[in-house]
Amino acid sequence: MKYALALVLLFLLTSCDVSATAVTPATLISPTSPATHHFYAIELDEGQQTLIEIERESGAKQPIFQIPVSGWLASFDLFFAEANGGQFVLAYAPPPPAGEINFGFTSLYLMNQDGSSMDLLLASTEDQEFFFNPTWSADGQSIYFSHVLPLDKEAYTFSTTLERLHLPTGQIDLIAEESIWPQISPDGTMLAYVHIESGTLANALILAESDGANARELVDGDLFTAVDAPVFSPDSQMIYFSAAEPAVARLWWEKVFGVQVAAAHNLPSDWYRVSVTGGTPERLTEIDGVGLYGRFVLSGLPLFAFASQEGLYEMTGDGTNVTKWLEGTFTDSLAWAP
Repeated sequence: MKYALALVLLFLLTSCDVSATAVTPATLISPTSPATHHFYAIELDEGQQTLIEIERESGAKQPIFQIPVSGWLASFDLFFAEANGGQFVLAYAPPPPAGEINFGFTSLYLMNQDGSSMDLLLASTEDQEFFFNPTWSADGQSIYFSHVLPLDKEAYTFSTTLERLHLPTGQIDLIAEESIWPQISPDGTMLAYVHIESGTLANALILAESDGANARELVDGDLFTAVDAPVFSPDSQMIYFSAAEPAVARLWWEKVFGVQVAAAHNLPSDWYRVSVTGGTPERLTEIDGVGLYGRFVLSGLPLFAFASQEGLYEMTGDGTNVTKWLEGTFTDSLAWAP
């Protein structure tokens, strides 16, 4: 697939818009029930990004990785193992040389759960190439990610592919073309991701086997203005996703000529869910949140927690009891560990 430069700029400008916003330091609102686990999120405070650990019960925050000035942490995922703790995978662009601009061309890094020992995992080999949306496989042996590679720099065309890196061997497999936002089911058998239609940039939610085989569309690209951030329910039977307001009907000539409302993760959105067997998506919230990104809490609490540019929230799996428990601006990632 060939994208115009606008697709890459869409991803970068979303990041730039967020990072330039001054916000009030986060304060605890009120947790709805006690817990002993910790959340991990990217907090943005007065233009400074920090990967933080938050104790849910008290709201106490501890910095894990304070991103240097002019650096950019686009997203992360955490794999936690009871035996040896956790490991982050980061989509991160370190500060450029003095006097240069950081355009957000991220590489992939591995970092220990306590913030120590960051190691480069996958770096670009040419200008304007970058990697984003990293997510761990259920067994911690592989990392799925999206890969943007320039095709013709003078024509500003790019390819975007969904790929999988097998850590023990270093082998990289192509999973899907024109796709982003990978997410593996807890049982390790299914992969959800968002396919981007060439030309219109319409988003469709796709379900496939873990290696990308037998892909099928669960949510049509014409149903919403934007679809992103899919996450499976703990039983692997439902997929929750963030979506902007349903798109207005488009005339046939608008579709032919690729006329569409801009689709971006910074549009006011809500949470929906759909069965892995298909059907009509069910709307769960009416919050018009920006930058929604969620995870189920698996430590005995039937809760779905999510980050946004307005704060950290939690709700039950059916969308009830939506509660903001921490004020602040949080961007594009969320994880938890005991």
